[in-house]
Amino acid sequence: MLSSTEIRQSFIDFFLEKGHSFAAPSPVVPQNDPTLLFTNAGMNQFKDVFLGQGSRPYTRAVNSQVCVRVSGKHNDLEDVGFDGTHLTSFEMLGNWSLGDYYKKEAISWAWAFMTDVMKLPKDRLYASIYTTDQESLGLWHTETDISHDHVLFFGDKENFWEMGRGWSRGPVPKSHLDLGL
Repeated sequence: MLSSTEIRQSFIDFFLEKGHSFAAPSPVVPQNDPTLLFTNAGMNQFKDVFLGQGSRPYTRAVNSQVCVRVSGKHNDLEDVGFDGTHLTSFEMLGNWSLGDYYKKEAISWAWAFMTDVMKLPKDRLYASIYTTDQESLGLWHTETDISHDHVLFFGDKENFWEMGRGWSRGPVPKSHLDLGL
């Protein structure tokens, strides 16, 4: 069994090998963003880039970010304490394209990391995609060897991301491991 330190480092190393730059984590209490009380997502440090107000000297990033979710649209508070996956404080591992790649690479790299690096059993892996996201459905089928009946459709709450006016928004494919609990 791997420790959290080993999982984190494996994730970072995998994406460094894919040409990503390591982005150091942001403080839990944001320093220069009056719109956030706490860092609530791994992408917060790239907010200026996504809003077209800043840039980085790289187009691919990997990070490990401690997050706190206590309010807002995506707070999951109603689910905290009922299972082992909904927490108010957690570490988010992220690989970020700052205009360099899109779903094809994200899906194929996620699958490679989960199956080749982490050695997760393919028969317990699932993908969830937004109800109308035919592009992701096709990519899960062509870029991975996931069982076709393990690609499931879900709606806004599960597979659509948006964070206020002016932000990027759209369908979000996700991967899941069935722990058999």
